[in-house]
Amino acid sequence: MADLADGERDLRGGTTLWEAQNGAADAARGLGGHARTDACIIGAGITGAFLAEELSRRGLGVLVLDRRGPQRGSTAASTSLLQWELDLPLIALADRIGFETAAAVWRRSRAAVQRIGALVGDLGASCDFAPRSTLYLAGDVLDPAGLREERLARERAQLSSDLLDAAGLRLFAGIEAEAALVSAGSAEADPVALARLLMTAALRRGARLAAPVTATEYAATSRGVEIATDRGFEVSARVLIVASGYEMPGFVPAEHHRIVSTWALASRPLPQDSLWPSRALVWQASDPYLYLRTTPDGRIVAGGEDAELTDAAQRDAMTEAKVATIVEKLGGILPGRPIEPAYAWSGFFGATDDSMPLIGPVPGMAHCFAAFGYGGNGITFSAIAAEMLGRLVTGESDPQAATFALDRG
Repeated sequence: MADLADGERDLRGGTTLWEAQNGAADAARGLGGHARTDACIIGAGITGAFLAEELSRRGLGVLVLDRRGPQRGSTAASTSLLQWELDLPLIALADRIGFETAAAVWRRSRAAVQRIGALVGDLGASCDFAPRSTLYLAGDVLDPAGLREERLARERAQLSSDLLDAAGLRLFAGIEAEAALVSAGSAEADPVALARLLMTAALRRGARLAAPVTATEYAATSRGVEIATDRGFEVSARVLIVASGYEMPGFVPAEHHRIVSTWALASRPLPQDSLWPSRALVWQASDPYLYLRTTPDGRIVAGGEDAELTDAAQRDAMTEAKVATIVEKLGGILPGRPIEPAYAWSGFFGATDDSMPLIGPVPGMAHCFAAFGYGGNGITFSAIAAEMLGRLVTGESDPQAATFALDRG
């Protein structure tokens, strides 16, 4: 038996904009006894929702288990910048894994954002999804010369970006920085509403959701898996997919992974003329980097100040100071805007050393897969995970299976 319940964390602190905006999720139904299904998904956040939607659309029976309830973990703390640009610049990733492999990852990330937009359109409900350009500001990781090199690499990868100097950036967006790359093809959304939209689509197709239920142990059999729960019932499934966000069970390889603390805020609504005209997603080529976006009602959502801190009490105690630093940094790139936080929160997130997700079969664990999307591309990677695992669990192949493998070199 493998332990599934050993990674529990206090995932976030404070009140997020999305909680206030959406209210509590509908109560999930429990299961009265032993359940059978094709795929059992652990986690009802954004990754579990993408998986449930994908697998149910493929005609598989789906059961989702969550120890808290749908969207009550890290999903509600996301700032939901649906970027295709990875945290690690293309030129840096190419140095690690080769240019062609890195370029293919970047192109797939861009395609995933377009796929999310098409899916939202097909499902026909609002989650405040909106296409956006991105502004990648010069910083201490890439200065203006580094941005020029990055732009050339993207052009070689058939991913176009334009380089703006300080004057051009000021004219384009009223933002202060030495230079920036502007790129089309990203998006924003309300992460809780997006997760609910996807899960609702899966439930309408016959998927089941049980919460609060903790999957405690799992064992492989000749026909699939047997999963024990804290509610006294068991689940028999053909495959198990662990999509528990930043609560990674011990049997999932973690050589590439670490837990980091982050902080975010949502401002009070600003006058429309206080926002930048393009409403582009903005982030810095710095470590740690500042990132920001707008909302339909004129708020600025911003975050950053990441620190390698895994104690939840210490993380939450730092929220006031970290949010004050974020506001100060916002004042440097958005001079003259009256930014007053209305919501402030903290959270854990997972980072990988190559900025890529961990997706695929769990080594040595029969019939078990994992989907962990990390860093600033969490939601984009969740969509990729659903597409990949939809293929892998139905016997198809995927071109990035080795690149995103949990035990990659």
